[in-house]
Amino acid sequence: MQSRVAVVTGGGSGIGAGIARALAGLGHRVAVLDRVAEGAAGVVEEIRAAGGSALAVSADISDPGGVDRAVGEVTAAWGPVGILVNNAGFARDNPVLDMPLADWDSVLDTHLRGSFLLLKATAPGMRAAEWGRIVNISSISALGDDERVNYVAAKAGLEGLTRAAALDLAPFGITVNAVGPGVVQTAMTTVSAARAGRTLEEHLEVQAKSIPRGRIGTPHDIARAVLFFAAEDADFVTGQVLYVSGGPHG
Repeated sequence: MQSRVAVVTGGGSGIGAGIARALAGLGHRVAVLDRVAEGAAGVVEEIRAAGGSALAVSADISDPGGVDRAVGEVTAAWGPVGILVNNAGFARDNPVLDMPLADWDSVLDTHLRGSFLLLKATAPGMRAAEWGRIVNISSISALGDDERVNYVAAKAGLEGLTRAAALDLAPFGITVNAVGPGVVQTAMTTVSAARAGRTLEEHLEVQAKSIPRGRIGTPHDIARAVLFFAAEDADFVTGQVLYVSGGPHG
């Protein structure tokens, strides 16, 4: 596999950190982009200690200027971006009638607006190279989930962005796909447990029983799917959404 320049948003923790490590393990130069500078720096240190090449970049991806500065920093260091993984996001859960407008806006701005801005900032370089891989991290919640109307709308929108952008960019050698994780143990799992009124251990046990595979997912499970979509020879697979959730979902 040829070494590429990769950007992973939300790469300072959880699923994003797992994806960043996996890409670096294949020899890619990985920009770990995160709003929390300390998290990005920690992942970069781990990658470098393992012999990989990584760069920490801090930015608010909902801000066009911040995105342009971040991509410019990566490009100045290594050249055009070849692989983009739009992973950054967070949850602000509430029933639809209790959803504050600020929570609606903040979740949509990061998950959907941010992914669009990163795509717009990196795709021209991919088009010039006639090669690019864009992988958006969605969720099985895109299929519907209670008391998460902002998160569900953001992830469903991200899948729509994936399919539409795939059609626009296919003639230029750029693929756009999405990975939809199921239950994966990250820092957000603790938040979900509290929301359900359970301890983390109780929550993981309940969730595992609902998964046909019988276990909770890991960041590595998601990273493996991302690596498939980002592969050099995966150029005939685009506009797809792959749910990595331990069993089928309708």
